[in-house]
Amino acid sequence: MFSIHFMDFIFTPYLIPGVCATLVVACSFQLFRRPNLDHIPVVGHSSLLASYWFTKGLEVDLARVVQEGYDKYKSRAFRIANLTHWVVCLPRSDLEYVVTASEDRLSFLKATEQSLKIKYTFGVSNSDTRHRPLIRSRLTRNLRVLYPEVREEIIAACNELLDPKYNEWKSVSVLHTTLKIVGRASNRVNVGLPLCRDPDWLDFNINYPQAIVSEARKLRLFPNFMLPLVTKFVTRLSRRTKQGVALISPLIKERLRHMEAEGADWRDKPNDYLQWWLDTSPDTCPILLMRRMLSFNFAAIHTFAQALLKLAENPQYAQVLREEVEAVVNKHGWTKDALSEMRKVDSFFKETQRFEGISICTDLTLADGTFIPRGTILAFPVHRMHHDDAVFENPDAFEPFRFAKMRNKELNGSGNQMTTLGPDVLSFGLGTHACPGRFFAATVMKTMMAHIVMSYDVKLEDDTCHPQTLRVGRSIVPNPAAKVMFRKRVK
Repeated sequence: MFSIHFMDFIFTPYLIPGVCATLVVACSFQLFRRPNLDHIPVVGHSSLLASYWFTKGLEVDLARVVQEGYDKYKSRAFRIANLTHWVVCLPRSDLEYVVTASEDRLSFLKATEQSLKIKYTFGVSNSDTRHRPLIRSRLTRNLRVLYPEVREEIIAACNELLDPKYNEWKSVSVLHTTLKIVGRASNRVNVGLPLCRDPDWLDFNINYPQAIVSEARKLRLFPNFMLPLVTKFVTRLSRRTKQGVALISPLIKERLRHMEAEGADWRDKPNDYLQWWLDTSPDTCPILLMRRMLSFNFAAIHTFAQALLKLAENPQYAQVLREEVEAVVNKHGWTKDALSEMRKVDSFFKETQRFEGISICTDLTLADGTFIPRGTILAFPVHRMHHDDAVFENPDAFEPFRFAKMRNKELNGSGNQMTTLGPDVLSFGLGTHACPGRFFAATVMKTMMAHIVMSYDVKLEDDTCHPQTLRVGRSIVPNPAAKVMFRKRVK
C-alpha cells in the first residue's frame, strides 16, 4: 500500500513544489549560519535568498556589476550576492595584506576548492601542492634544455593545422586551433613523444578542464550538504577517470619497466614532467599520475587566442613584431635566451593580459580576521583594476607595445616583463600563490607568436570586426565562433 501511494505521489504535481520548498528551507538554514557582512555595502541584489535569478544573470553580466561596484566604492570593499554566499570585492589597497597573509589566515587553496568543487569534479584534494616545487626546480630550470623540443612541436603542429596551399588563405577556429597547438607543446614537456601527438589524449586534455568548469558552475547552485547527491547527476568524473587512465597507463607501465630494468643506467631517459614525478614520488598509481598530468595542462592558455585575434584585427603590428624577431634570431638563433630579447613580443602578450585577461575576480577565502568574518569569500576586481586610469594612461585602448616602452626607460630593462609579478597586472597572480608555470607558459606563447609572424600573414575572416570576447561568470574567454585566416608568407 505504501509503495502504491508513494508512486502516486511521484507522478503528482506536488513533487516539484515539494522539492523546491525543501531546498529553500535547507538553503535558509545554511544562510542563517553565514558571516554577518551587514557593514559592507551591496552591489546588485541585496538578498541571498532572492538572488537565484540574479545569480543566473551574473553568468553573463558580472562584469557590469563589478564595474558598478568598483566605480562607486573604488577605495572600499563591496559585496555581491552569489546564491549561497556573498563575494566581498576588496580594493587595491588590500593587495599587500592578502599577498603577505599566511595560508592559515587567508586560504587560496580553500577558495579554489570551493569555486571549482574540486573534490567532486577533479576527484582529488587541492591541498597537495607538491607540483609547485617540482615545476620550479625541474621545469623552469630546464627551459633552455627543453626549448628545442618545444619549438619543434609548435612548428610541427602549425604545419598540420595552419599550413594553407601556396598563396591561399585558410580559415581556422582561433580557440580550437590554439588549444590544439598549445596542448601539443605543453604535452611534449608533460608526457613526451608520441603521446603528446595522440588525438585522443589531446582531446581529453582539452575537454577535461572545460568539463570541470562547466560542472562546477552547476554545482555552485547547490548548498554543500547536497553535493554528494547532486554530483551523481551533474558530473561525469568516473567516466573521465577511466578514459584518462586507459590513455596514460601504457606509458606509465613502460616507464616503470625501464626504471626497474635499467635503473641509473637508462640511456635516453625521458626528460619530462611525468618522468620527474616517477623519479621523485613513490606513488605510481595511474589515477593519481593522470590527474597530475592534467593539472599541468589545466590552465589552458587563452591569452594566446586573445593575442592572435588582436594581431589579426591589427595586422600593421605584424611587421613590427617580425622585424624584432628577425633581428633577435639573427643575433642569438632560435634559443630560449633569444626570447628574452623580444621585448615587443613580450609586451604584446602582457598588454593582451591587461586589456582582456582571463578573469574578472580572483577568489580567496579568509580563514580568520577582524574586519572580514571567518569563512568569507574574498575577491579582487582584477579586470577593472587593469583598466584603472589612475594606473594606466589611456587604459581602455589596446597599446601592444605599452610595456616595451616602459622597459626601455628602465635601467636594466628587466621590469614589466610578461612574467614579472606586481600589483598593476595580476594575470599570473601575486605572492606565494603566483602561477609557478608562468615562465613555461610565456616561453610557449612567445615562441608561437614569433613563429607565426615569421611564417604567416594573418587577418580576420573576411575582414570582419573582432568578435566580442565572452564573459561567463568570473571568466573572460575568447569567442568560440571567432575565426582567423592564415596565408603562408613568401620569403
